[in-house]
Amino acid sequence: MLTNMLQFELRYWLKRPMVWVFLLLNTLLVFFAVTSDNVTIGQSYGSVHKNAPFVLQGMYGNMSIIMLLMSTAFMQGAALRDFNNNTHQIIFSTPLRKFPYLMGRYLGACIIALIPLLGVTLAGILGSFAPWVAPEQLGPLNLSGDLWGMLLFGIPNTLLIGAIIFGIATLTRSTIGSFIGALGVLVGYGVAVSQTSDLDSEHIAMLVDPFGLSTFQIITKYWTVAEKNTMALGAHPMMLLNRAIWLGAGALIWFLTYTRFSFTLRNKKKKKQADTAEEVASTTSVALPKVALQQGFGVYFRQMLSQARLDFMGVIKGAPFLVILLFGILNMAPGIASVNGSYGLDLYPVTYRIIGNIRGSMYLSVIAILVFYSGALIWKERDAKADEIYGSLPYPNWVPVISKILAMTGIIAALQLISILTGVVAQTIKGYTNFELGVYFKELMVLDLLGFFFVAVLSMLFHTLINNKYLAYFAVVAFLIVNAFIWLPLDVFSNMLSFGATPNYTYSDMNGFGPFIPGLVWFNLYWFLFSLLLIGGTVFFWVRGKDTVWKNRRQAAAAGFRQSRWPMIGLLGLWVLTAGFVFYNTQMLNDYDTPKASRKLSADYEKTFSYLEKQPQPHIVDAKYEIDLYPEARDLNVKAQLRLTNNSGQPIDTMVVNLIDDFETEITIEGARLVREEADFQMQFYAFEPALQPGDTIGMQYTGKIDHRGFENEVSNTSIVPNGSFFNNTEITPSFGYQKSREISEKRYRKKYDLPEQEAMPPLQRECTDAYVCRHHYLGLHADWVTAETTISTTKGQTAVAPGSLVRKWEEGDRAYFQYKLDHPSMNFYSFISADYEVEREKWQDVDVEVYYQEGHEYNVENMASSIRNSLAYYSKNFSPYRHKQARIIEFPRYASFAQAFPGTMPYSEGIGFIAEIEEDQKDVDMVYYVVAHEMAHQWWAHQVIGSGMQGATLLSETLAQYSALMVMEETYGQERIHKFLKYEVDSYLRGRGRETEREKPLLEVYANQGYIHYRKGSAVMYYLKEMIGEDRVNTALRSVIDSFAYRQPPYPNAHHLVDAFRAQTPDSLQYLITDMFETITLFDNRVQEPAYRELDNGKYEVNFTAYATKFRADSLGTETEIPIRDYIDVAVFAEPEEDEERGRVLHQERLLIQDKETPVKIVVDELPYEVGFDPNYYLIDRMPDDNVQRVKSE
Repeated sequence: MLTNMLQFELRYWLKRPMVWVFLLLNTLLVFFAVTSDNVTIGQSYGSVHKNAPFVLQGMYGNMSIIMLLMSTAFMQGAALRDFNNNTHQIIFSTPLRKFPYLMGRYLGACIIALIPLLGVTLAGILGSFAPWVAPEQLGPLNLSGDLWGMLLFGIPNTLLIGAIIFGIATLTRSTIGSFIGALGVLVGYGVAVSQTSDLDSEHIAMLVDPFGLSTFQIITKYWTVAEKNTMALGAHPMMLLNRAIWLGAGALIWFLTYTRFSFTLRNKKKKKQADTAEEVASTTSVALPKVALQQGFGVYFRQMLSQARLDFMGVIKGAPFLVILLFGILNMAPGIASVNGSYGLDLYPVTYRIIGNIRGSMYLSVIAILVFYSGALIWKERDAKADEIYGSLPYPNWVPVISKILAMTGIIAALQLISILTGVVAQTIKGYTNFELGVYFKELMVLDLLGFFFVAVLSMLFHTLINNKYLAYFAVVAFLIVNAFIWLPLDVFSNMLSFGATPNYTYSDMNGFGPFIPGLVWFNLYWFLFSLLLIGGTVFFWVRGKDTVWKNRRQAAAAGFRQSRWPMIGLLGLWVLTAGFVFYNTQMLNDYDTPKASRKLSADYEKTFSYLEKQPQPHIVDAKYEIDLYPEARDLNVKAQLRLTNNSGQPIDTMVVNLIDDFETEITIEGARLVREEADFQMQFYAFEPALQPGDTIGMQYTGKIDHRGFENEVSNTSIVPNGSFFNNTEITPSFGYQKSREISEKRYRKKYDLPEQEAMPPLQRECTDAYVCRHHYLGLHADWVTAETTISTTKGQTAVAPGSLVRKWEEGDRAYFQYKLDHPSMNFYSFISADYEVEREKWQDVDVEVYYQEGHEYNVENMASSIRNSLAYYSKNFSPYRHKQARIIEFPRYASFAQAFPGTMPYSEGIGFIAEIEEDQKDVDMVYYVVAHEMAHQWWAHQVIGSGMQGATLLSETLAQYSALMVMEETYGQERIHKFLKYEVDSYLRGRGRETEREKPLLEVYANQGYIHYRKGSAVMYYLKEMIGEDRVNTALRSVIDSFAYRQPPYPNAHHLVDAFRAQTPDSLQYLITDMFETITLFDNRVQEPAYRELDNGKYEVNFTAYATKFRADSLGTETEIPIRDYIDVAVFAEPEEDEERGRVLHQERLLIQDKETPVKIVVDELPYEVGFDPNYYLIDRMPDDNVQRVKSE
């Protein structure tokens, strides 16, 4: 009988077009992901082939989540078909047995649900032969990823999802029940994903993810490009354990369904029959009161409000809504409870971060509720078979339409209020009481609620026009997906076309909604009026009675429009006027280039002007700025005088000046005249008559202004804002010569525009064979060491900060003026900032230590000042004197999340360090302290010594800043924090290798854009070098580099100078370290094997284990080759950790020379051992660091 039921189920579904439509949709979606750069499913490909086994296996995982809705349709159909067709009483009266009936339908639906998943394989095969895809983006056809994807994701996830949905639908015999079940599965996945942000919780995340996708991502997080291109994840123990857990959960759910299911129909409660005469209906005729029929707008309006209240209360009091709401809160709770930053650091639960967490976790439930209930409300009367009664009542069509839209809006508003309450409660629990209810209200109850309102109106229109509930649901979801993805491949970015689109914005404590307000107001008004027009369409096409013929409905709609034509024409006119105003502001007053247009312009720029690349240009040696900043109007006026010198060694007859977008500039150059202008490329060519000779100096004057007009499609300039303006000199100073930064860097686009292949930076040269490269540092800028003086005015009440010491300040009318002057020649890279600041002022020797911050952000000000003082002390002692008279940290709005070093001045985003929650007794990495120390280190590494513009330049700046900050942090916090920090750094480096878009380079040859190498690997390498040769030797090498190159005129140093200095300080027995760490890509596989201990007769403990070590060299794609090992590596024994400690005291530690793969280790300790470690502090780059420390067991 099971076979018969299974065959019937398969035959039934295979004849249904829905199966094949889903297969086609999945195939097309994955096909576009494989063959197009505009569609991505779960991966950023980089140098990984688009059809790589790893990619296709990951697509099976991601698509099995997307398939949740499709699987719900199949499972729900199999479970409820008999009830929907009213055949259940007949079927249940036959001699069926429960097991074959349930199992046949369940397995049949599962098999059918797997068919659309095969679209991944079909798309992978078809995409592998797509002629328009660049050959280097595709690899050979390899179906191992498809096979393992189906085995590890497709089948298990379908069985699990099927058990949940089929079980709920079978037992509740309700569509909404299965919908809730599907949402519950997504909530479980969301909770699992929230656990992957921290290294310490990854093991939990691998087990609790019901789809296994987090498990897959964590296991493969260190895979290289070469591994991803050739391998698929097979039967990994953790993957099998996850699958076993959740398949077991699915089996248990199915078993519970089986035990609870009954062919017997539930009896409805019968009302007790009346026993008394009073309860018997009287047949005596009575006179009915006279009723006067009332009509008119007031009556209809009250009817509308009454119906809206009934619909609203009917939904929010229903068990399904409450269950969905509970799921949403459960999904939201982990994110709100742990507001985390990088490196496991806690952040204060400021309101804008709580709002971000609400959106990321709650809005999945909100969208689900909106889509489902907007349809359910439209079909409410028809599902209850009461539509003819309602349709015959004397009310106009707008009453039910507006009542249902109001009810739906009220439902979403209630959800938003509950989200706000949850956020406030979470803030209170964490001891944070600055709730900023106004921010909650504006973002969640105005901006977000309007967005949901637009979707609700659209959904109700679809359900009205299509007049088929399930087809309308599909159409709504399809429209939302298409609307989200279609505009990018079409190169359309206007918010006037993408339904419901409004400008992106960022709320800032310093600046509120700042420059985003006009665009948000007008675009929301534009879409609100458009939604009112859609409501009008819904009213005109509203279904009353049984007449659903489209022709008749169209005629009725036309008649309705004629009756209401003047209000509708007025509304349409108002929308057209609004649209015209928005268009005028965003397309005429302010224009923008789409990504495609920008790439085309960049390609044309390179093709036309690349011959200028090494043409010498004058260099800036002195700059004087007069800057008038008008924050409220977001306007800026600049007058500047530059002194330029020809230091190229050859005459310069032509000077190429690059203007700045939206910065109206007028230029005068001494001894030169304008001979050519390229407006499309913002370029001007000036001829010197006679040519500018080597050593000659000239003057250049220019004026420039930024004059903001109207509002933009997207705010493009957040540098000038009412409070917290922050811009640097490159934004207000024209640049010279050919600009490599304007070239297209991505390989696929270079090929598309017939541009030659290029390296990200010129090759590293030990000797300066290319004079042009060696005479320019990697920041470019056509300047070396400059002097600068600035007079800057701003709104009275704000403090303006420019490079150098404050010479004087004064006020004139409603303007405040500040004059600054650099104390020492510096890099031509500095910032200008203005805001209403509180200032913490201290002294370190003769240096002014200052922290400029927003009132209310005092949390870490003293910590920052402490880091500045300690950094100045360490760097001045070990490297060279500090050359400025001030060291400033300056807060700026969180439109960007970074800290940056300029001469003596370090802007620091409000979104990171200023809201970090640092407690004195915490064990986490103090990233606020570290980042300040890092930026302070740049006052030496980049602002005293800077690398030439070739590979390896950032080794001299970013890597050395990492090391310097580590030393300052170690002096303050000790090695335990450093070891935890290095664990994160190595993890980030290993993850970055698999996302490489070009090719991985050794540290010696690192590209400037390879942050995962010069930051993350650089930290581990430099600290390991310090541990091996000693801090004094490392600092001696660094001091020698500073002595040789600090503030030196070109040619600039390169990475060889630094590495040679390290090599000179490294003993002969450790010279291999320089090769391993800087000149090659070297990795290890270290682990502890068979750790055990036994107690000796003398009361001590003998610990035995095997130290397993393998050493590899990798190429630029990550292909590894094993090499002999002869390395000194630490071994250690630890006591049991104290409460709240991750690791116990060190009972024994020594450094062994490891020459074999397996080295027996015997250590005797005085106390009971708890753990043993092999490279326990993660100094080496280990592909699998989690097994370096293991619990020791008694023999």
